[in-house]
Amino acid sequence: MAEKEPHRKESEQKPENYLFMKETIKRKPLDVRFYLKRVLAVTVCGVLFGCSAAGAFTLVYSIASDKFIEKEDISLSGAKPGPVSIGATEPVTPAAEPTSAGEDQNSAAEETETEFNDLQEQETVSVTAAPMEIYESVYQDALRIAEKPMKAMVRVSGLSDDSDLLDDSFLTYGDEEGVVFLNNETDLYILTNYKKLEDAEIIRVTFCNGAAADGVLCKSDPRTGMAVVRVPMTLLTKENLDEIYVASLSDSYSLNNEKPVVAIGSPSGDFGSVIYGLITSVSGKITAADCEYSLLGTNIMGSTGSSGVLLNMEGEVVGIIVRTQSDENILKAVSIAQLRPLIESLSNGEPLRYLGIRGSSISSAQAVNMEIPQGIYVNSVETDSPAMVAGVQSGDIITGLNEKEITDMQSYMTELQKLTVGTRAKITVCRRGADGKFAEIGYDLTIEEK
Repeated sequence: MAEKEPHRKESEQKPENYLFMKETIKRKPLDVRFYLKRVLAVTVCGVLFGCSAAGAFTLVYSIASDKFIEKEDISLSGAKPGPVSIGATEPVTPAAEPTSAGEDQNSAAEETETEFNDLQEQETVSVTAAPMEIYESVYQDALRIAEKPMKAMVRVSGLSDDSDLLDDSFLTYGDEEGVVFLNNETDLYILTNYKKLEDAEIIRVTFCNGAAADGVLCKSDPRTGMAVVRVPMTLLTKENLDEIYVASLSDSYSLNNEKPVVAIGSPSGDFGSVIYGLITSVSGKITAADCEYSLLGTNIMGSTGSSGVLLNMEGEVVGIIVRTQSDENILKAVSIAQLRPLIESLSNGEPLRYLGIRGSSISSAQAVNMEIPQGIYVNSVETDSPAMVAGVQSGDIITGLNEKEITDMQSYMTELQKLTVGTRAKITVCRRGADGKFAEIGYDLTIEEK
């Protein structure tokens, strides 16, 4: 019996006898085919689901359109058309079968199209005519404002005693515009320009209704060219007097830019014309010896022969149109509020007081900014005038007249006209010395008549 091999101890086992134990465990490789099958299956399911949804939507939309959209079209067919742009595309009407109902529908469509075209033409005419309608409306308002004051406008003619040998008529020096501003129950008083009446022996006044009467010159002012003519009411019939309007003279000084005005008389050079516009300037001045008046500039085009008055929206006279050397085609007027004291003196035939000073008003703001006294800055003194004889010089600032404070030309004119011709009065001036400071000086002078 053969002997068994002796059992080897584990410690005696050699590693080279178990080489298979060194093998490494690897990850399972990716199965590409498996994932391709999954993606393909999902794609096929999505396509089938989409097709089913599209089919269902088509079926539902077909049923809904038959039941609801046709009803909506029928309900809208009787509605009024909304605003349509002129440049919009014309609506397309589906062709109908030649049945009686189709003919009625075509006829209705043609009538609708005709009405639409008519509406387009009306809208075009309306848009085009709107500015003209506004212009006409504004001009109608101007005519309404000027209706009564136009009855106060007159023509004042300067005539000669000598007659024309050809037709035995009076020789005419010229015509001026005038406005009736006062009725004192015995006479009508007319404010007019004096330039063409200066050499006249006869003053003939022609009123709005054609009635004519001879007038009497109350007084004229050679500085401003203004004059007042009086017409006795006994020279006119009651019927004529009833047709003559007496214009109101505004006493307001608050005239600003962009205030609307209406020019009547002969603003365009033709008698009886009416033009409206705006005041564009109130800073202009018209100056002469011992007077200064505000000049109102407008945007109204006139002519070299323009004359008449400016009215405010209440129909009151706010300015007398004057002729200036510059901008002859633009209407300018003297403020009537500043002329009121002068008009009163002319109406009463009072003499015009004269000192011979040409000056400019110094406002309170100018006085503060320039550190000078407030009053009248003397621009010049006329030769041999009472002011020059007394010692008043250019550059002086007048602050007082006959113990009355003078702050501007308006207060100066008012106080001067209160004095009596031939009497003595004291004028107070401030004069700058060599040290730059002002010293107050008083002069005595004699009031003369212009």
